[in-house]
This record gives sequence, C-alpha cells and structure tokens, in this order.
Amino acid sequence: MSVNKVSEAKSVDELEVRLAIINSAVQQRLQRKVESVSSLGRDSNNYVHLVHLENAGEHHSNAEISPQAGTSPLDPSVTKIVIRISNPAAMLDDKVRVENEVAAVALMRRALATTPRTIVPKVYAWKPAGKGSGWIAQEYLEGKQLSAHTTKLPADKVTFVVDQVAELFAKIQRFDPQVAGFGGLRFDLNGEVVTGRSTLWSIGPFHKYSEMYHGIFVKQTSSAATTPLLEGWKGTDLLERLKNFSVSAVWKALLGKFDGFKPTLVHGDLSFDNILVDPETLQITGLLDYDFSHIAAPADEFVYSFMELGGLVPGPFEDEALRSLRRFQLGQGEDDLLPEETEDSPVNWTLAKAWNSALKKHGVNGPAEIENIADLADIYWFLLDVCPPFFNMPKWLAKRTDKQKQAAKARTEKILHKYIDRWTS
Repeated sequence: MSVNKVSEAKSVDELEVRLAIINSAVQQRLQRKVESVSSLGRDSNNYVHLVHLENAGEHHSNAEISPQAGTSPLDPSVTKIVIRISNPAAMLDDKVRVENEVAAVALMRRALATTPRTIVPKVYAWKPAGKGSGWIAQEYLEGKQLSAHTTKLPADKVTFVVDQVAELFAKIQRFDPQVAGFGGLRFDLNGEVVTGRSTLWSIGPFHKYSEMYHGIFVKQTSSAATTPLLEGWKGTDLLERLKNFSVSAVWKALLGKFDGFKPTLVHGDLSFDNILVDPETLQITGLLDYDFSHIAAPADEFVYSFMELGGLVPGPFEDEALRSLRRFQLGQGEDDLLPEETEDSPVNWTLAKAWNSALKKHGVNGPAEIENIADLADIYWFLLDVCPPFFNMPKWLAKRTDKQKQAAKARTEKILHKYIDRWTS
C-alpha cells in the first residue's frame, strides 16, 4: 500500500492510527484491499481520504456482508472510494455525528433522486465513534470544489452556476422527509430515518420547533458557564438578564411565532466548498458534507448556508454593508439604492442578485417570502452569541492576546444586551 500525503498529521502515530482505521474499514467491512491512500483535504471537520482499492475481480461478491442502515453495496468494479474519519476537535457531538450524517445522506439521496446525475454520494459502510474515531466509507464523486472556480467567472457563467444551486435547493425544500419532530437524525431499529440528537447542539429530538430553539438557549447558557473566557458571564448583569429572559413571556411569545413551520430537511452547510463541479463545464457533480444536517424549518437553511451567495440572513447589529444585504434579502430595499461593490466589500452583490433571481425562477420562497424569518435570524444569532463557538476554539484563542479576547467578550456582551433591549422595550 502506498501513502501519498495522507494528511497533515501531527505525528507518525496519528498517521498510523488513521491508516489502520482505513485498512480495517476496507478489509473487514468492505472485504476489499487497499492499494493506496491520499488526502483530499476537503473538510476541516473530518480527515478526508481518497482510497484506491485493488481490483476485486469479476467473481468477487460482498453479498454475505450484513447491510447497515443507510448503505449501498460496493460494486466490484469500484476502485476508488472516500473515507471520512471524524476529527474529534471539530466541536461536534462525536457520539451521534456519524449516524446523523449517514441518515442525512439517505434522505438527501431521496430528495435529489430526480437530478440527471448522482450528486449525493452512496455510503458503503460506517462506524460511529466508540473506541476510536468514527468513520464513513462513501462513493467518490469526480469534480473540483466550486469555491476554486467562482472568483473570476463571467456573468453568464455566474448565472449558470447559481441557477443549478437554486434548482437543487428547490428540490430539498419541497422534499417531505416523512419524519416526526425536529432535531438531528438517526436510524430506528427497523433502519428507518427518525429524528435524534443534533450534532451541533447535542440536544433533541423535539416535538415542537419552538422547543428546539428553547433547548438551544438552555444549552448555550450551560456552555457559557463552562467556557473559561466567559465563566457563564459571571460578574456582569448579563447573567441575570439572560436567566430572566429565558423564562419570560416575551421569549415564549417570540418562539410561538414559529410552530406553524413544517419539518424540513436542512443541509446546514450549503457552501461552495461543499459543492463539486466539472471544472470545464461548471456542471454540479457533487453535494457533500452532511455534518450539520438536521430537521428544522424552511427558514433555517438561510441562517446556516449560502454565505458566498449573499443568501445567509445576517443579524440586525452587523455593519452597514450586511444590514443593506439583510434589507435586500427581506425585500425592504430597492436595487438601485444598494451600496457600490468594492474589492474589499463583504457582500458580492452580483452573486446576491443572481441568487435572489434564481430562487424566484425556481419557485423557492426566499427570505422575503418566509414569514417571520427576520425574527428567526435575530433569535439564531442571539443564541449563537450567548456562547460564541470561537471562544472555545484553541486556534482562535492562541492567536489573540488577553486584551483582544476581553475586547471580543465585551463586544459580544454589548450585542446581547441590545438584543434583549430590542425585544423587551
């Protein structure tokens, strides 16, 4: 077996562990042999490897392998697969993340079954984290990340790419996942997809949508208490305000606006990094990475995805450029009044306008058509600020002085007060 830049492993031992996982997965679970392994480097939350398999021979069969929920048989003719090994430093729930992703893939393959080509990879085998890292062995899809091909596209190519993304999103939004409740995804004893604990928040499932967002509030408050930089906002009046607000009639009324939403499959990270294209034709060839996928509402994808497209709905306290984007998304501004686009502008208005037009073309409700989405965006960004994820990221912390960390904390505290003032005044 050859090894070609398998990964940026911190040590030889770490590299050997991953290679052992790959060999075990291929030999024991797929009954094939590894020829070579190389790194794809597509995903910061996982160690992603391209694995070349030895030719199985025309008489090879893996029919005796007990099928797992959410998997497809590996055809003997297949000689390239992808193995994703969970990165334990990714701040995701390791106990459920692999099963959540496999269940999400199963739903997404159904949602996009009518696309001209397969763009959601088959799963051949998987193992949840237990003793050691979890992993997924899945189909290799040809293509390059869309993020590498959008910087200097002419207008007609931009329209072509954005139109494809909108068409896929329309299929996802219209798909009925046929699961009850809200939260993450898992398999029941019959191998059917049901709701479960979420990978992002480690809570759920929930019967009602409002219960899910209240659960996120409780979880974020708990996380803030164990975050060294925050210490539960101890020593500030914000701690008491958060406690009081979480049980207030105002908070309950805010959440009450959303219980009419229907359960919807949310990819959770529809970004250019997770879309593969043919570099020659720009035809979409793959939709990847279901780590954050869950069941929520039609509005939720707009607070998780589409950042490059200007489709992620910002909070109300961002800078003027993002506030202009929010007004545009919500249909509150005229196109001719939009800020002039510059090289360092945080908004690509060409993409934002193309995305808005593509949604309308494919009959997808955008932010302007989704009732109460501005309130939902406010709630989402407020909850994220209760315990910002980067306050627990070693890399973020290592790059900043104590003074810079305290300044970031003070800015976040100020914004949280502004949210509560906005809702209670």
